[in-house]
Amino acid sequence: MKNGDKKLINILKKFPDKNPNPVIRLSDEGILEYYNNPSKGIVEFYGFKLGSKVSDIFFNEVKKTVLKSEHNFEIKHKALSYHFKAIYTKELKSINMYGTDITAKKVIDKFPDSNPNPVLRIDSKGKLNYFNKASTYIIESLCVDVNAKLPKQILNKVLEEKEKFELSIGTKDYLFNLVKVKEFNFFLLYGTDITDTKDKERILKKLSKYFSPQVYRSIFSGELDVAINTSRKNLTIFFSDIKGFTTLTEKLEPEILTELITNYLTEMTNIAIEYGGTVDKYIGDAIMIFFGDPISNGVKKDAIACVSMALKMKQRLKTLRKSWELAGLSESLDVRMGINSDVCTVGNFGSVDRLDYTVLGNGVNLASRLESSASSNEILISENTYNLIKKEIKCKFFDEIRAKGKAHSLKTFQVISMKSDQKVQSQIRASEEGFKLLIDKNKIKDKDSVITLLEDSIEKLIS
Repeated sequence: MKNGDKKLINILKKFPDKNPNPVIRLSDEGILEYYNNPSKGIVEFYGFKLGSKVSDIFFNEVKKTVLKSEHNFEIKHKALSYHFKAIYTKELKSINMYGTDITAKKVIDKFPDSNPNPVLRIDSKGKLNYFNKASTYIIESLCVDVNAKLPKQILNKVLEEKEKFELSIGTKDYLFNLVKVKEFNFFLLYGTDITDTKDKERILKKLSKYFSPQVYRSIFSGELDVAINTSRKNLTIFFSDIKGFTTLTEKLEPEILTELITNYLTEMTNIAIEYGGTVDKYIGDAIMIFFGDPISNGVKKDAIACVSMALKMKQRLKTLRKSWELAGLSESLDVRMGINSDVCTVGNFGSVDRLDYTVLGNGVNLASRLESSASSNEILISENTYNLIKKEIKCKFFDEIRAKGKAHSLKTFQVISMKSDQKVQSQIRASEEGFKLLIDKNKIKDKDSVITLLEDSIEKLIS
């Protein structure tokens, strides 16, 4: 044996564990003789043991690598990939395997032009290094080429290292996934064309404006069939309109009228949605809302929610009146509201080609009749509704009315306030320098005596 060969054998025997790359030694019969620490995961993954023979499949790949120097034996372990070169040493009668981590290279090699989705490579300075054929539309729309800096609309997203982001480029919409390759200090950008999806979303968003949110969700969740289909349900129906609206339309310019009515209807609708009401339709300035379908919390809770909504609307009108005054309108914003609870027919009505999700029945007619009978800025309810809400909401008897389809006159009630609010308002407090007032209405037994006391105090104050 030559001195040079002996020296080589001694080097091969050392196999220092300081080597950051995998090193494995097999006998010429395929027995595992040695492996260093970086190889430990690979050996354990394949289930190999020192002194035991490796699998035939594994050993055959190793022998191919020995016979053909250009042949690389690739091993994958978890998320890592390695290329192994194998050298046979006659003197040791063993095969020495030297591994190289090619994980980063494998990532880089994922740029096939056969990929149907856009793939771009961008350096740390924001310059485009590579793009595949599927990215052509993006590149042309951005007016950028290889080695050129990307426009801000996409560069800012990349440099912020956002893992996912959507971007409109030209007439298309894309979802991009960003991967940072630390080893080579660049970014990979994987794009997906989501134009069709976004178009559908935009169409659905437009359609949603023609439906109440509850009906919209029921249709597109599959709970509600788009077909002529009705059912009988206990509902609470709400009607409202602006008093003297016809006169108002004759006085105002169309643009001003549109703005005021849009603002009014938007505010009222938002409150309806807040309380879970289904907005049936707008009839000019009039609004029709019902509770109990397609979602119901029970007949009583639906009625309470409806009347609570009306009280909230009445409160909001105070703010809206100020906007009318600022617009220079002399006419006051006076609204009438009517509510009735009854069994009604609800569902899809119409023709084969066009449907309307609405409510029909005498209960609806009575709610409309109550609205027209209500005083300005008042809420008028039926006896049916009153019986459902009277424990939670303070009301007072208003009048008896005759309604179409009813043989007898019907009692009506005027809604005052939530009883919980009454408790809060039971105390009257006022103070000023040199003056302090506290009145607890729940504790007063003789109201006349208190009034007399207040009058005497006022006389003394002004004398």
